[in-house]
Amino acid sequence: MASAAVRIVPALIAGALFSERTPALQAQGSEVRGRVVSEAGVAIPGASITLTAIRYTVRADSLGQFRLSGTPGSVLSFTLSAPGFRDDTGSVVLSRGRPVARDFVMRSETASLPEANPSERVLRGRVTDLDGEPIAYANVQLNGGRRFVTDDSGRFLVPLTVSGRFSLLVRRIGYAPEELKLEQGPDTAVRVRMQAVARALPGQVVTTRAPFARLELGGFYRRMAEVERGARVGYFVTPEDLQLRNPANVTDAVEQFPGIRLRPIDDGVIGPDGMAHGDGLPLARKMRIEDRSGCPLTVYLDRVRIQPTTVSLKSEDTEINTLVQPHAVSGIEVYPRALGTPPEFHAATGTCGVVLIWSK
Repeated sequence: MASAAVRIVPALIAGALFSERTPALQAQGSEVRGRVVSEAGVAIPGASITLTAIRYTVRADSLGQFRLSGTPGSVLSFTLSAPGFRDDTGSVVLSRGRPVARDFVMRSETASLPEANPSERVLRGRVTDLDGEPIAYANVQLNGGRRFVTDDSGRFLVPLTVSGRFSLLVRRIGYAPEELKLEQGPDTAVRVRMQAVARALPGQVVTTRAPFARLELGGFYRRMAEVERGARVGYFVTPEDLQLRNPANVTDAVEQFPGIRLRPIDDGVIGPDGMAHGDGLPLARKMRIEDRSGCPLTVYLDRVRIQPTTVSLKSEDTEINTLVQPHAVSGIEVYPRALGTPPEFHAATGTCGVVLIWSK
């Protein structure tokens, strides 16, 4: 006996194979995705759904939902029962190639019973499009009275309480309304064919503002689009990347890119960890961004070159991690080759690429 979480009870009845939740079978057949609700539309958890032919029962989950699988084209007939509600019946024709989603309404035991139909005459019919495909959930009205809805196969059943001439109005969103005028009730089912109506919706213009205006104004997103199109080679650290990685230092955010490495700046001070940096504190590390061959990259902070800098006509490295902290950065661009750098940010003499750091 399978567990209550996944129960599989196969049975071959009229070409239909049923299961409560069997993905392998669903791939071969069709599926019913049902929901049991009250007249107020509230889900009925734990409701019992029993297949009439094989007496196989499944129960609705906490949301009132249940699933059954079967052969496309077969008809599933079942009974519905739940404490505090009147027993009811239902049936579904399994569609080919798509699941059937449908709500099944149960009436409370305290609710009054509907009035008996004074006439045994009924009008049966089917609503289809011009190609003969069924149209489900179409509204059907007899002489402008109570509305009835077609089922998944486009069929409807309307009590025929009038005699003589009457009209049948059928409407559905996306289709032109159709009206039939009959002199008397037909002996056979009527067929209503509806024509699809194409509607041109007015265009909508949506204007948004970038959360980081400096990135937008600095051309960050424009250059990112150019890289995606293959117009240039570069790597980008977005605000989302910085929030996800939460690097300890700004230079740590670019170390993962291909062809990029970090090298400590030798200023003659050796920290307790053996690293050549200022005072041994990780937040004050003096690092230089290089390519794999050891060629340094020119670094800009908000369009101002900060590495290398020129002091007394001599090129010197600047402490990037001291000038700016990760929490103050909104984005970073890395162009490992000088040939592919944006024209407004050229690589300094003796360097091989460009790094652009944008503050918030």
